Amino acid sequence: MSVPTMVLLALDRETSNTIIYAFEIVALILSVIMIIIGLLQNKKSQTGLSALNGGNDELFANSKERGLDCTLSIAMLSFGSGLLIITLIICLLTNVLL
Repeated sequence: MSVPTMVLLALDRETSNTIIYAFEIVALILSVIMIIIGLLQNKKSQTGLSALNGGNDELFANSKERGLDCTLSIAMLSFGSGLLIITLIICLLTNVLL
C-alpha cells in the first residue's frame, strides 16, 4: 500500500464522513451553478423537435457561438467536467474510507 492510502485508512470514521460531506457540498454547489448557467444560455432553435413537427430549420446549420453564448458554453463544459471529477472522487473515497 502507498503512504497516502495508509493515511486515508488511518482516519477515524467521523473525519472520513466530514471529508466526504465536504465533497458532496462542492458537488451540490457545482450542480446549482450548472443549472443557473443552463438557464442563462441562449435558447437555440429546436432542431431535434422541428424535424418531428415538419419545421424547415437546417439540422446542422453552421452557427458559431460568439460572445456570452461562447463563454457560457465553455463554463458549462468546465463545470460539468468538474462535477464528473468530484463525483468520481466521492465514489472512490466512499469505497476506500467507509
